[in-house]
Amino acid sequence: MDIEARNLDLDASETRRFSPSLPQASEAIKADPLLPKRRNHFSTAIFCALTLEANAVEAAFDHHLDAQTFGKAQGDANAYSTGMIGRHAVVLVWMAGMGKWQAASSASACALSFPEIKLALAVGICGGVPFVKHDKEMLFGDAAISGDGLVHYDFGRQFPGHQFVRKDSILDIPGKPKAEISAFLSKLRGHRANRHLHDSMWTHLLKLQEDLGEPSTHPGAKEYKLFEPSYCHMHQVPGSCEVCGDTSQTGSSVCEAALTSTCEEVHCDSRNLMSRKRLVHPRPMVHFGLIASGDRVMKSGEDRDIIAKSENIIAFEMEGIGVWDQFPCCLVINGICDYADSHKSKRWQGYAAATAAACTKALLEQWMGSGSRSGQD
Repeated sequence: MDIEARNLDLDASETRRFSPSLPQASEAIKADPLLPKRRNHFSTAIFCALTLEANAVEAAFDHHLDAQTFGKAQGDANAYSTGMIGRHAVVLVWMAGMGKWQAASSASACALSFPEIKLALAVGICGGVPFVKHDKEMLFGDAAISGDGLVHYDFGRQFPGHQFVRKDSILDIPGKPKAEISAFLSKLRGHRANRHLHDSMWTHLLKLQEDLGEPSTHPGAKEYKLFEPSYCHMHQVPGSCEVCGDTSQTGSSVCEAALTSTCEEVHCDSRNLMSRKRLVHPRPMVHFGLIASGDRVMKSGEDRDIIAKSENIIAFEMEGIGVWDQFPCCLVINGICDYADSHKSKRWQGYAAATAAACTKALLEQWMGSGSRSGQD
């Protein structure tokens, strides 16, 4: 009898003797052979930094389990939700905040409480690059998957003259996805699997929107606004602000009020909007590529395009690199809620969070990790 089978056959007293820190499952869980019985039966972890992101993922659960039944390791400050997505036993990590250091701390604690995690997913919202490979358009609500890995884009050295050099030695970069992840991503890029991923994501999105309600609704095609990279979000009416547009100031002359105002409030000129082709068919798409991860919030169209071109980036986010350090078998799945420029707003966040959760569920339908237990990953 192998070790896994022996563990499944342990009665309650034996389990307490061998694993005193792992609470026992409820009678309902014990009665279902497909549900996880202990924390070491969970092999998929999903990390969310924002409540709206976690709400969408939790709504994607097919079966909810009481997280208190499983408990957590001593000293673990994370908050968890547990459940099933398809055949996968999933632990959802509600992070205490944003950024790579918070993500790394949450991932480290999760690894202590759930030692058999085989797949870690950083799921949420992010800023997208409007035009990716071969001038392919990216719209709000599309999903970006770290198909080619992550770039720690704000980790490096700052030199005089605003010159920043990213550290890219083998010891400083996260590297490419593990072989198992790379093979899975190759399959997802294939015609049949990719079509299933898109169709399933759309089906799940519609169901999630029913469950989540108004915050997850599509804002409308007229809100797909992409301004020229050089067109800055500031008070546009002459004389309306003493700071905005003041060429006598060094650096960016944008007032604090403009930074927190909408494009309508500062009167951004629609003549600076870029034309789009995909608006006639705005059903969400999935993009695979290299994702930039770091602590800086990208809010500059010009800097976005410079980094995207030099690194072949498709999106910018803030937590993936921290999760990746703890779980090398990691993927970032984000919904595009803005274009990482000065015009970014929160208008698309709820919809983007829902598409990220829908994409995650569709992806897990096709994931079959190694060392699965009784068909579970």
